[in-house]
Amino acid sequence: MTETVRVRQFSLAFASVALVAAACFPLTEVLGYRSVALLLLLTVSVLAMRLSLWPVLTTAFLSALIWNYFFIPPIFTFHVDSTEDALLLVMFFIVALLNGVIQYRVRQLEQFERQKEENETALRLYNTLFSSLSHELRTPIATIVGATDALQENAEQLSEEHKTELLAEISTASLRLSQQVENLLNTSRLESGLIRARPEWCDVNELVYKVLEKLHTELGDRKVEVLMPENLPLVQLDFGLTEQVLFNLLSNAAHYTPPDATVFVSAKMASDRRGHFSENAEETSVAAVADSVAYALILEVADNGSGFPPDEMPHVFDKFYRLKNTRTGGTGLGLFIAKGFVEAQGGSISLAHRAGGGAKFIIEMPTKTLAQ
Repeated sequence: MTETVRVRQFSLAFASVALVAAACFPLTEVLGYRSVALLLLLTVSVLAMRLSLWPVLTTAFLSALIWNYFFIPPIFTFHVDSTEDALLLVMFFIVALLNGVIQYRVRQLEQFERQKEENETALRLYNTLFSSLSHELRTPIATIVGATDALQENAEQLSEEHKTELLAEISTASLRLSQQVENLLNTSRLESGLIRARPEWCDVNELVYKVLEKLHTELGDRKVEVLMPENLPLVQLDFGLTEQVLFNLLSNAAHYTPPDATVFVSAKMASDRRGHFSENAEETSVAAVADSVAYALILEVADNGSGFPPDEMPHVFDKFYRLKNTRTGGTGLGLFIAKGFVEAQGGSISLAHRAGGGAKFIIEMPTKTLAQ
């Protein structure tokens, strides 16, 4: 506990007892000084639920002195005439101390239980991550090693077609391995707060098609429909972060949709300033950069697959979370990283059901474009 926190706790404790005593003093004849003792004990109990041990013990001692000096006859002295009152004072002091200690111990036990639960949760997450990584890293590594050995040991016997197939396997496995390592590194960067957006002028069409080219093999036979206005202007984004967001969302779609599914990628601009953007507006000259205005870029990645169970949708962006009753694979980091990278740019990402079936991820990021 820092010195500032310690001073704040002692100040709160003293002020609380003083206020209760001050409120009770004019009502002593009505309440009776023994009833005031109960109110002071209640104050000590409440403080013990929030403060550390020493402020509570000090408050217990202070409340006993205040009760003696201001309430036990004769008032404004520490002298006690009645043996009964003297016994009550001693008992008050003991009960106040014990009450404070017991409340503090109970709070410590509650904190210990919470810490225990957090540790157990962290252990489960660790086991989940370790299990996932064991599969996700072992599989591409085994593929790379096996294909490399085949090329080295049987180079003369292999046809050019077989060599090409083995090289393709190595390339695919290397990309998968790189993706998993990149996810782990990005998770570490997010949790350490090292992510800083660096906006630059970007062509959204170029961004989308670059990601689709990277995922050409993973998407397989799935049909991809890109829906964008022809005159979509340049926008200010962190190209690298947004590329990774789209990569993770499209990779997720490829992972959880059937091979004959259709994936939809769309983009549009929105503005609170009516008339600043129109899908039919003429293309604006780059010379107008100096007059750029603020907009929101809305990106959507959707598919016509089976979608997400409603009870699991609130958790899809959690770290290490993987849908129940799905095939093995994945570390549960892709959507967590996507959310972190969007928020690093001041944006938001949400998941919704797609009309007609499937899922739809909606990204909204503040940006600037050329003034119309």
